[in-house]
Amino acid sequence: MSFYSLTSYSQLRVNQVPLSSGGGAFSNTKSTRFDGIDEFCETASTYSELDGKTKASFSMWINPTSSTTIRRTVFQIGDGNTSGYKGVCQLVLMEGIRIEFSLQTQSYYGRADISSITYGSWNHLLITVDLDTNPEFKCYVNGVDATTNDNMGSRHSFINASQGLMIGEWHTSHYDPFLGAIDEFAIWSGTALTSSDATAIYNNGQPNNLNDSNIVATAPTTWYRMGDGDTFPTLQDTNGSADLTMNNMTSGNIITDVPT
Repeated sequence: MSFYSLTSYSQLRVNQVPLSSGGGAFSNTKSTRFDGIDEFCETASTYSELDGKTKASFSMWINPTSSTTIRRTVFQIGDGNTSGYKGVCQLVLMEGIRIEFSLQTQSYYGRADISSITYGSWNHLLITVDLDTNPEFKCYVNGVDATTNDNMGSRHSFINASQGLMIGEWHTSHYDPFLGAIDEFAIWSGTALTSSDATAIYNNGQPNNLNDSNIVATAPTTWYRMGDGDTFPTLQDTNGSADLTMNNMTSGNIITDVPT
């Protein structure tokens, strides 16, 4: 049972969730599964929350499935391009090679150790970007800094989006869709979280309430519970209005396999 006690969509919007019911522990019972073929989630409108920002953070729990197709898209925000390695930003898992996050094109990247991820198990990723500092990029896996290098020094801000946020797919279909499950996906616009935040969010493998200021001082701009409190085919943006629509999926893609 979800921790949401609210019964209507309008009530949910007004109350903006995230307090645990009855003062109990934060509850997470659902995630969303992707088949690696054609399943993805996408916002209906342009995701412009990062336009012109110099800082951002991205938090998510992933349970990737190993396959012979090694390049899998976790998410992308589109910039209008329909081909190639282009977008506002994108995150790709390259199995056996690296974790790669890029701004605009593959030339402006942050990379991390792919061996820090265990395929077939839940892992927490926190990506932080601060274009006002050097280095600009950090990738924490399960609370530990797994960054190997970055090349974002010539980037001064996120470019403007002209397409939506996609989870599990890329607007240009440059790499293959995500295979596995994703849970508790969040974006902070204008905030670069810290190593202490990475540890707190990871919480020894147990997802935390991201709207609790005792855990993270700044609440995320966008937060998808990826099943908890959601009704197919919509994954609600708990903190904003950028709801996701599940594409080529059924209600069965919302599953009870979660980080514990």
